[in-house]
Amino acid sequence: MMSVNKNFIFVFCLFLFILSACQTTPPTATPPTATPDSVAAAPTPTPPPATPTPAATCADLDATWGNNWPAALDTLTQLIAADQSCGEEPLLSKKYAAHYIYGVALEEQGQVETAITQYQAALAIDPQRKEALDALFRLKALPKPTPPACLSTAAPRPDPAPAEAPNTTQFVTAQGNKLQLDGKTFEVKGVNYYPRRAPWQRFITETNPAEMAEELDLIKEAGFNTLRIFLWHEPLFTCQPEDAIPNESAFALLDQLFALAAERDLKLIMTLNDLPDLTFRPLYTDFAHYDNQTIYIVRRYRNEPSLLAWDLRNEGDINYGAQSAEDARFSQKEVIDWLAHLSPIVREHDPHHLITAGWWGDPLPTEPYVDFLSFHHWTDAKDLAPRLKTYQQQSDKPLVLQEFGYHSWADSPGQPRTEKEQADSLAEAIKTVEAAGLSGWVIWTAFDFVPAPGQPPNEEHFFGLWRTDLTPKPALQTLPLP
Repeated sequence: MMSVNKNFIFVFCLFLFILSACQTTPPTATPPTATPDSVAAAPTPTPPPATPTPAATCADLDATWGNNWPAALDTLTQLIAADQSCGEEPLLSKKYAAHYIYGVALEEQGQVETAITQYQAALAIDPQRKEALDALFRLKALPKPTPPACLSTAAPRPDPAPAEAPNTTQFVTAQGNKLQLDGKTFEVKGVNYYPRRAPWQRFITETNPAEMAEELDLIKEAGFNTLRIFLWHEPLFTCQPEDAIPNESAFALLDQLFALAAERDLKLIMTLNDLPDLTFRPLYTDFAHYDNQTIYIVRRYRNEPSLLAWDLRNEGDINYGAQSAEDARFSQKEVIDWLAHLSPIVREHDPHHLITAGWWGDPLPTEPYVDFLSFHHWTDAKDLAPRLKTYQQQSDKPLVLQEFGYHSWADSPGQPRTEKEQADSLAEAIKTVEAAGLSGWVIWTAFDFVPAPGQPPNEEHFFGLWRTDLTPKPALQTLPLP
């Protein structure tokens, strides 16, 4: 793009030079004499039209990518402003990558302060992506948090607990290594649930209650008895977390979810901390900031008959390196100390419902603080049996396989898999679980997910038992459901 502009200007100037050289100088005209009665103003010459700047193109981006990062970022800014697209990946995602890769290059050249600026620009685009976050954490250069704006000025936090005593016969309990409901063994047969059009961060803020009711109908009709739900505190509360001032419109949606579950006799495992702040006010080291939010949620729903258990944290062991040493931003002691802090708080404000913690790997470190162990399994089904044997030998508490699943995206660039292969893998895993006498299983996930606007599909969108049009996949027919 820059070479085209220089050539154009050079040719244009050369043309003007030749043109002026070929012209003769016109004779000088004598200006008219002005009279007192009539003074004529000289006409203002019209400036020549400005040369338009060529619009940025995807070809410009390709030409500068990896060669000239400032130019690539400038091109991306122009393309985004013009609402353009260059391939499946959203341009804002490419801009994040450009800032980050440019920062890496600058850091390698010893320009650390300039690199930090690029990492912070990437973080501003997407605070959820870990590359820039990890770089800033490593360089001790995380920006200071911006206090959230308050939607309410109400200082006191009302007690949301109903006055009437609960009917505890409707609550699931733990007896030995089994779960029980009203004196009978209760086996969890569940699905992890997000609405198909509002998964992850879009849950609560973009959920359509009518579609949620339709989806829960399908789940109940299929024979499931449990849903696992994920709470994200940011849309549920306003102001600082210790204030715990509820956003009532967000809680109204959760109220409706509890009502829909109760109408369909579905139990809910409520995950309290799915997307906590691990950066600015880290959950594990500044946990006292979040106690009031937890207390508010627990007291609001502590008498709900459809509540099966409180799940204190989704995959907290990843934060101390269970999945990868690179993710070990905290020590195991810090995470477990947080569990030891939170579990009695939940127990104090809800003495009736069970407590668990959904660990990615080995759940045994959580045993002192939970009523039943929960773990996730993300490798082949054949690898499951040895894990079950180890956990059952070392704990007498009930054990639930809380997350496991297999995508069905035939176009996956990583590991293509058909819907039949998905069905076979799920069937094998559940057969292993039931043969071991576990207290149940919870599949990831109920529905395929609709990608967010501008987001291309990936494997994460195809783990469902139902497609996005609500038609069932073959896997649903292979499950041991009533």
